[in-house]
Amino acid sequence: MVFKSSFYCLVLFLSLHFSSFAQQSLAFESNQIHYSLGKEYFEAQNYVAAREEFANFLGRQTDVHKSEVILAEYYQVLCALYLNQPEIDVLGYHFSLNHPNSPQSNVLFRKIGLYFYDVANYTKAIRYLENSSLGNVEARYKLGVAYFETKDFDNALALFNEVKTDPDEEYAFSAAYYAGVIHYQQKNYLEAIADFKKSNGHSKYRKDLPYWLISSYQQTAQWDELLKYAEPILSTHPDLALLVAEVQFKKGLYAKAAKSFSDYLKEHKNEAATYKKGFALYSIDKYEDAIQSISGLLKSDSLGQKAYYLQGLAQLKLGKKTEAAESFNQSGALAFDPNQQEEAQFKSISIAIDLGNWLKGLKSIAQFGKTYPSSSFTAAYQSFAADAILKLPELAPATDFMKSGVPVSEELKVAYQTLTYNLGIKAYNKEQYKEAISYFDKAISQGANQSVTDEASFGKAECLSQLKDFEAAILVYKPLLSGKHSADFLQRNRIGIAYAYFSVKDFTNANTYFKTYVDQLKANPNGKANANAVLRLADTYLVAKNYTEALTYYNQAIENAKTEKDYAMYQKGITLVYLERDAEAKATFQALKKSFPNTKFGDDASFQENLISFRTGKYAEAIAGFTDLINNQPNSPYYAESILKRAQSYSNSKQPEKAITDYKVVIEKYSKEAFAKDAVAGLQEELNEVGRPEEMSAYLSIYQSGSLNEEEKTDLEYQAAKGIYLGEKYDKAIEPLKKFVEHFPADERVSEVTYLIADAANRSNNKSMAFQFYKKVIEQNVHPSLNSVITKVADIEFDSAAYREAIGHYRLLKEKGVDSTVIQRSNKRILESFIQLKELDSAMIAYAEYHTLAVKEAEGLEEAAVKFLDIIQLNNAKGNYATSNEMILDKFRNEFAEVSDATLGKVYLILAKNLFELKNLAQAKATLKSIIDNSEDKESVEAAKALLKIYFPK
Repeated sequence: MVFKSSFYCLVLFLSLHFSSFAQQSLAFESNQIHYSLGKEYFEAQNYVAAREEFANFLGRQTDVHKSEVILAEYYQVLCALYLNQPEIDVLGYHFSLNHPNSPQSNVLFRKIGLYFYDVANYTKAIRYLENSSLGNVEARYKLGVAYFETKDFDNALALFNEVKTDPDEEYAFSAAYYAGVIHYQQKNYLEAIADFKKSNGHSKYRKDLPYWLISSYQQTAQWDELLKYAEPILSTHPDLALLVAEVQFKKGLYAKAAKSFSDYLKEHKNEAATYKKGFALYSIDKYEDAIQSISGLLKSDSLGQKAYYLQGLAQLKLGKKTEAAESFNQSGALAFDPNQQEEAQFKSISIAIDLGNWLKGLKSIAQFGKTYPSSSFTAAYQSFAADAILKLPELAPATDFMKSGVPVSEELKVAYQTLTYNLGIKAYNKEQYKEAISYFDKAISQGANQSVTDEASFGKAECLSQLKDFEAAILVYKPLLSGKHSADFLQRNRIGIAYAYFSVKDFTNANTYFKTYVDQLKANPNGKANANAVLRLADTYLVAKNYTEALTYYNQAIENAKTEKDYAMYQKGITLVYLERDAEAKATFQALKKSFPNTKFGDDASFQENLISFRTGKYAEAIAGFTDLINNQPNSPYYAESILKRAQSYSNSKQPEKAITDYKVVIEKYSKEAFAKDAVAGLQEELNEVGRPEEMSAYLSIYQSGSLNEEEKTDLEYQAAKGIYLGEKYDKAIEPLKKFVEHFPADERVSEVTYLIADAANRSNNKSMAFQFYKKVIEQNVHPSLNSVITKVADIEFDSAAYREAIGHYRLLKEKGVDSTVIQRSNKRILESFIQLKELDSAMIAYAEYHTLAVKEAEGLEEAAVKFLDIIQLNNAKGNYATSNEMILDKFRNEFAEVSDATLGKVYLILAKNLFELKNLAQAKATLKSIIDNSEDKESVEAAKALLKIYFPK
């Protein structure tokens, strides 16, 4: 029984042992299945099932350091991550703590970090990637992005700077892009540009990148680079068109800007861009297009104010000054931009002055001065006002302006004084002497310019003399002869006071001043003086009946005077007559006619010569002489008196019938002449002598009642005066014509006669009188030859160096709308006048008008070059050598390159001189040698050689 029991126990033990072993094997297989299923589920992204399998696997493990256990934990954490379980942080850090040396620890943190990156949880992504990104470009790039998104730009930039150099272009380009953005935000624009250029290879950023890059170029003012980058991509980025246009505009690339604005405006409405397009067109001289472009902007708003102003500038360039003035008026009426408003109003004023609207211009200036008391244009408008005042035909507007409260400069005071003086001169020339004195007194009281004050005093003295108030005139003349004055001024006063003393029969003082005048003239023969001074001194002696002295000075005049020698010879003859030296007198009259066959004193000489024969009883000679005058000089002023004297000669030589015939002619034709009574007496005597006294009554009746009616008298005088003119006796026609105007001032032919006087004086070389009467023709403004008259007046002023007045008349001639030839001649004379006046700025403006027409003709190009050379000389006179050289190189390398060698030689001689003045000795020497080696103009070559010796002596 015992044995049986023990066996039973052994069997039972063995049975239990093998049963336990089998269970252990089955358990191991079950655990491995959980791990394998977990991986399958994980790879199939069934993270819930996978996590459960891995949990089952780990729940049966005791060795936590086994590789499979570590991997299971690794996958379990990833499942929690991908399932977005809240315990992920705990699981992750628990794994890291449990397995610090496991390679899965670093990988796990990286994957967790990348996961959080992908779901935009950048704070957590940073926590995991900070320590797990080394050696992995993706992780470092995304860590950088996470820093960027959490505003930690310094750490982000450090990573991006590292990654952007990596060979992996995908992350390198992206890193460069982000680095560029950070640099841009930190205002490190140059670094940003470099990064953006690198990231340009990634298509991901091609849409936004241009804006970052272009903005960086803007911030660094790299306008050329901006345009170089932006212009080629406009087709793909049309929204950049406006920006490109703005940059082109900013850089002054107006042709490109105009096109870019135009392209932009085809699809957009933008008034600011429209204005800039107009400005760009204006800047490339497309003035009509500019006006058309901004036409829709002409409104009463701030941009409209600018548009009106721009339109005015364009119209001014097109020569449409009236329209330009209206545009500036419109701009000046708007107050959105006070500076623009002020400039526009000033522009309008300047045009009014330029157009010669002196009165309107003055009123506008007065208002402008009140509105802008501290304007930067004050000096300019004061100058305009001074110019306008000088052109006014009356004083009242100028006086109102001076009292308007605007700042009054010294120039304005002088202009006002000059105007009063000029009005005095004008009144004087019109023989309105009292009115002239009133103006002269105002000029004297103004006292702004001593020279004008003195001239006004002289003018007043002259007026008093004309009014026969010689005593008062002397009192004005006399103080002007003391103090510092020009020789010319003193000479004019000496003659004036001399005539005044002479007129009050104070011959001693008259002689003293005339004598002083003549002595001064001899001492300074080249001075500006009255060419008739010696003659006037001789006249003084003659009037004083000091015939010997008179003869002395008439002889001096004949010997030395440049003009009026014929007058001197005639007066000498008269003086010899008074000295009863008849033979010498007669010889003098004969010599006069021989030496000066066309002299205006020929008739006088012949008549005086005949009178000598008559007075000395040589009646046959007298008859022959008077007959010659009567037959050959019917227009002579001595014609009728010669008939009378011949009649008397016939009477004295016992030829009564011939005497009667001549006496009758005198009575019939010249009954109103003073000497006609001598004819009446002679006729009565001769008729009595021949026994026909009854004939006398008829002629006496003619003499007593033979007056002409007014119309006949007017016509007779007109035809007689005009007849002398038509007979080409111009010098003799002047006085009869003047008398006609004096006798019949209301006659409709006065304008024609005034013109004839001027023309006769001009043909007689009496330029002063011609000028006086031509100006009257202009004032009358009715003569059909008005334009020709204006031309002559302007030419006389020009020839007498009155350039400023000449400019006014040449401009008036242009306004009359004459043909282009006359306009260009006027342009040329205006230019030459400003050159003579040495007014450089005005000369440049005048040259621009002259040049436009001049270069249209082949021969005009040479002349235009010469005139431009004159302007360059003005620049040199002001010491503007560098500016002159720029002008020379600009014009004579291009437009005037083909002008004559003579002109080019002069130009480059000036260039060499300028270079020498500018201390550019090498260029100066090279230029002179170039002239010597290359010019075909001998004069230029010789001049260059001379300068070379002067400037660079060996």
